[in-house]
Amino acid sequence: MFTENKKQFLNDFGRKLKFTLPEGTVIDKGQDGEDLLGIYDKTYTDATLGYLATKNSKPRLTCIEEDVASVVKGSTVEIEGVSTKYKVFDTSDDGTGFAIIELSK
Repeated sequence: MFTENKKQFLNDFGRKLKFTLPEGTVIDKGQDGEDLLGIYDKTYTDATLGYLATKNSKPRLTCIEEDVASVVKGSTVEIEGVSTKYKVFDTSDDGTGFAIIELSK
């Protein structure tokens, strides 16, 4: 388990988030009633097969697990400072009290 103050970590590195669940419920506050925050990361992967090469992005968010417990596949998310509106592709907990949310366009 992550022993440091998780919220302080997100205050330093996170962006404000606004999730809309498939049934229309909006989540933009954490369990503490403050803005919902997450760390946005857009890693790139390379794949090569013979002469064929591709580059794919894998956008994801790292959030406090209990803040995003109701977020499910198919939810949409708006990320502060990011023009793309993403859909949630998958969610998983990382074993430290944070959740990893994989995104797709």
